[in-house]
Amino acid sequence: MAGGRREGPVTPYEKSQLTKKRRELQSTAGLSRWIQQGMRHSFCSYWLAAYEDVNKLVLQSGHTDAGTMWQHYHKGTTKADAKKFWAIRPAKAAENVIPFQKAANG
Repeated sequence: MAGGRREGPVTPYEKSQLTKKRRELQSTAGLSRWIQQGMRHSFCSYWLAAYEDVNKLVLQSGHTDAGTMWQHYHKGTTKADAKKFWAIRPAKAAENVIPFQKAANG
């Protein structure tokens, strides 16, 4: 199965197993709390700062209201920090990392 799973669950683990592992990693990292939807919020903040298109972000994120999206994520971060965020890559290439391909129209 070169390139990873393309259908079905992305992981063979149950939710309870993933939650337990996350809590262990959180403790190891010294983080006192988990921010619910934190990854989604990060995506929205950094994407909006980088691309400045709230309507496209609404479609990508599943929100239904551009006004609410703008209120929560506009000025959530700087364009410079968004550039750094989107430049994050693994330290070395790994077999299980699948690069995203840029869409032909995007």
